[in-house]
Amino acid sequence: MDKENLKKIGAFLVKNPFSSLFDPNPDNHPNIIYKYRNWREEFHKNLILKNEIFLSSPNNLNDPFDCRIFSNYQKHINSIENKKEFIKNSISKNLRYLKEHKITTEEAENILNKRLEDTLKFQVRSEVIEREFNDKHIGVTCFSEVWNSILMWSHYGDNHSGYCVGFDEKLIRYSQIGKLMRVNYSNEYPDLNPILKNKNSDEIKFFLKSTEWSYEREIRLISLYNESNPKRLINLDNDVIKEVIIGLNTSKKDKEEIVAIAKDKGIDVWQAVKGEFEFKIERYKL
Repeated sequence: MDKENLKKIGAFLVKNPFSSLFDPNPDNHPNIIYKYRNWREEFHKNLILKNEIFLSSPNNLNDPFDCRIFSNYQKHINSIENKKEFIKNSISKNLRYLKEHKITTEEAENILNKRLEDTLKFQVRSEVIEREFNDKHIGVTCFSEVWNSILMWSHYGDNHSGYCVGFDEKLIRYSQIGKLMRVNYSNEYPDLNPILKNKNSDEIKFFLKSTEWSYEREIRLISLYNESNPKRLINLDNDVIKEVIIGLNTSKKDKEEIVAIAKDKGIDVWQAVKGEFEFKIERYKL
């Protein structure tokens, strides 16, 4: 089944009142997820002007460990038995590639054996290859579970002078853009065994960050980057954006522009305000 038909099925499930009976939302995501933006840069404005979302390369993320969690070859390829098992698994997973490039399994085994003579060099080489592939082919866009984070407004909402956009989580999840998952946070760097690599390994690599980032309460969309989309832009349907929140310090001019665009599209607009005698952000509807 092609991607377009899957998207149509997803749209049907969203609108069907009985969809909640079999809704694949194991992480219990909130109904609305948020993105904090400024109103100075064109591509930030295009979030509500053109419903555009940018899929960032991992190389451009602000966390140097983000999408940079690698399998530990030095630790786990530490015996003849482990080396044999790793080579066997690697060849088994890449039979199509070997066939296309006319490489026999015996030749592949000899190549891997030679490279694994120096596990440090193999580790470095593997990390370089994986990093280059991810930077070229993986697209990342980040949302938050909350609209009222003081730190998020400061770091991503132009010091409270920008705006925050709320998206329908279910419509994003059913859009077939990519995989939408809650980010997990940990104090410990994960120990990934290349011999036991599975689906969970990939989820750890792309959906795990240091606990220091936990204030973001991130829900992340990972997409396989299409070479036919050089600008890394995705256009969302009009009904995906559900609300817009104006920042505490957003100028009158910027506020008027944002409100006019949102109201014209039938999007609910809120104004953020300081909580009374509390370190808290509240809001009222405009």
